[in-house]
Amino acid sequence: MDGIFFYWFCWMIWVVVTFLMPKEKTRTMMAVWILLTLTFSNLYISVYNVEVSMAYVCVFLGSILYIKSLKPLSYHLFSAMTIMIGYSSILIWESIAPVWLFMPRLIIIPVLCVLLTLVLTKGLSSRLAISTLGLCGGELLYCILLTNLSMPDIVGELLFLDTLLIVLLLLGSIEIYQIGKNKFFLYLSKVIPKGR
Repeated sequence: MDGIFFYWFCWMIWVVVTFLMPKEKTRTMMAVWILLTLTFSNLYISVYNVEVSMAYVCVFLGSILYIKSLKPLSYHLFSAMTIMIGYSSILIWESIAPVWLFMPRLIIIPVLCVLLTLVLTKGLSSRLAISTLGLCGGELLYCILLTNLSMPDIVGELLFLDTLLIVLLLLGSIEIYQIGKNKFFLYLSKVIPKGR
C-alpha cells in the first residue's frame, strides 16, 4: 500500500496547479514537475550500489531550484538543514527503537516535520520549499548512514514520497485554515459595530 497517498495527492495537486493557478510560467513549470515525478515514481537507478528513485531525484532537484528563488537564501538553507537533521534523526530512532514511536510512521513523522517547519518559517512558499528540501536531504542522509553500516536502503522509496506529500498537504491545509480564519474575523469586524 506504499505510495497510495503519493499518487492521490500528486494528482490532486496537479489538478489544482493546472486548473486553478493563473496562467504563468510558474504554473507550467510546477505542472511539468509534478507529472515528471509521477512518471518516474517506479523507475530506479543504481548509484554506487545504492538504489535511487528517479521521482526522488525530480523532487530533490525541483526543491533546490525552488529554494534558490527565496530570500534570504542562507536562512532558508539553514532551516532546510534543520528539518533534514530532524527527519533523519526520527528515522534513526525508528530503526533503533521502533517501540518508542507511539503512533504510525505516516502520522508522527509528518506532524513533527510540520511543527518544525511552522516554527522555522512564515509563508506558504517558504514552508513548502524548506520542508521539501529538508525531507529530501534527510532521506539521503539516512540512506547514506545505512549504506555505511552495510544496510543499503532505497533512496526515495514510495513510503518517503507518501510522507513528503502528507507534509505538503498538512502545510497547505494549515495555510487554507489561516486564510479562512482571517477572512472570517475580517467579516465579523465589518458586521459587528465597534461600540458593542
